Amino acid sequence: MPSPDRTVVTRVTSLLLALILLGSNGLAAQTPPPRDPEAEVRPSPVLIEGEAIFWITAGSGPYTTQYRAERIAARIMEAVHDRTLRDPSVIVVETDGSSELRTGPRLLMVVTAADATSIGAARQSIATQYASVIEQAIRAERLRYAPATLLKSGVFGIVATLIFAGVVWVLLRLTGALRRRAARPAQAKSALEVLQDEVLQDDRVARVTGSIVFAVRFVLILIVFDLYLTFVLGLFPWTRAVSHKLLEYALAPVRAVGAGLVGYLPKLIFLIVIGAVFYGLIKLVGVFFRSIERGRLVFPNFPAEWADPTNKIVRVLLMAFGLVVAFPYLPASESPAFAGVSVFLGVLVSLSSSTALSNMIAGIVITYTGAFRIGDRVKLGDAFGDISETSLLATRVRTIKNETITIPNSIALSTAVTNYSREARTRGLILHTTVTIGYDAPWRQIHDLLIEAARNTPGVLADPPPFVWQTALNDFYVSYEINAYTASASEMIDIYAALHSRIQDSFYAAGVEIMSPHFTAVRDGQPMAIPQAFRPPNYRPAPWRVETEGPEPAPRSSSPAQPASAPAGHPRKPAP
Repeated sequence: MPSPDRTVVTRVTSLLLALILLGSNGLAAQTPPPRDPEAEVRPSPVLIEGEAIFWITAGSGPYTTQYRAERIAARIMEAVHDRTLRDPSVIVVETDGSSELRTGPRLLMVVTAADATSIGAARQSIATQYASVIEQAIRAERLRYAPATLLKSGVFGIVATLIFAGVVWVLLRLTGALRRRAARPAQAKSALEVLQDEVLQDDRVARVTGSIVFAVRFVLILIVFDLYLTFVLGLFPWTRAVSHKLLEYALAPVRAVGAGLVGYLPKLIFLIVIGAVFYGLIKLVGVFFRSIERGRLVFPNFPAEWADPTNKIVRVLLMAFGLVVAFPYLPASESPAFAGVSVFLGVLVSLSSSTALSNMIAGIVITYTGAFRIGDRVKLGDAFGDISETSLLATRVRTIKNETITIPNSIALSTAVTNYSREARTRGLILHTTVTIGYDAPWRQIHDLLIEAARNTPGVLADPPPFVWQTALNDFYVSYEINAYTASASEMIDIYAALHSRIQDSFYAAGVEIMSPHFTAVRDGQPMAIPQAFRPPNYRPAPWRVETEGPEPAPRSSSPAQPASAPAGHPRKPAP
């Protein structure tokens, strides 16, 4: 029972503290914080080295049950360690309205009328029972601190350590054997290449099995270690309190998770139903668009190449809608922390994905404008090649040199696209090249030679037939453009190479030079620009011709022989 002087001091101290707070605020008189009535009547255990020997069920004056229990436990431990106290017997001393429990000169606790009222028994009987319990606790604790008991506990601790090491060794050997056993069929099966599967690959199965075995090993060793520590720490009085809490620390999360799962089962079932419904919808949509892609379903204004990207877009929309529906049933969805993290992640995504979002929108626009599709031969900016892959973020072009160029869809949308394959499938792609021939060559002959070369070129269509345009009448030569149709846009480079070689062969056979005659008077005695095998028999380059002003010189008896005929495209040059 607290003394009257101590009660007066406590009240005076509270009054001074209230006055100080009133002067610092200067706003209004403040009262002390309200007392917690539940804390005053909540039972609190008296713990001796982590073990509850009895409970305090009523407060005493300003002291709560927890405070009284802690003070009683501290006095009992002082009595345990007081070696001057030979006889730890606890006696009951009756005072005015209370019962004092003492051991020698030490006061251990006071049993009040409030304690008897809260329990519903006589105060003297409660005091006698508490005295017996406290005396047994003091004797048991003193026995635990005895040298013989400590030596025995040390031996038990060494034996427990050896047993723990043996159990861990056995677990390591067993789990290692399981991992090797799980990996052995994978190694034997890897030789059967026919049975390889993309989803369940051998090395992947081995890694997953090894991870599961490792996790099981870790959990088992952790459980054994917890039991070992609980036993060993419980052998010694200094660590016995920790041993009582250690197992509780390990089991508390398990119990919390189990209780949470049991309470979450209704929402979990609803989530499973939502997932099953939307999974079925995604599968049905996939079947529908695959039928369009394969030509089983045909819509006039919906090309088959739109089926795959539209399927992906609809799938993403269904998944987003499913998440919106399932969001209220997610674990901790009602928590403010969960909502705050969701908003924070949304802000991060919105700030960091502006470029990605623009590429996705551009990819959708490109898809439905039909600028190209996979396999088309295109010129996209500076990239020339075949479309190898399209996605919502980027387009990949494989060049004729087997180089892969990745172009973001936002750039592809803002760049002019030349598609060589689109019309080649129906109307034909027109390949064209230009040659320049002098005015001395008949233009009809040049037309015939170019058309003949185009018809002899592999990959050129006979219908529609090739045709020639004279695109320019320059100062010294005429520009002729041969146009030929082809249905193979992916082979246009090979067709161009073959067409150029056929033009050379055709012109060589006709004795026509393919060169721009940038001269005005003489050829300066150079031979014609035709390979030797295609030149006329007994061909000699035309010699220089020099004329002088004045009377005609006397004719000579002999003159150099002239070539039999001059090649087409160049005038015969007179001898000097």
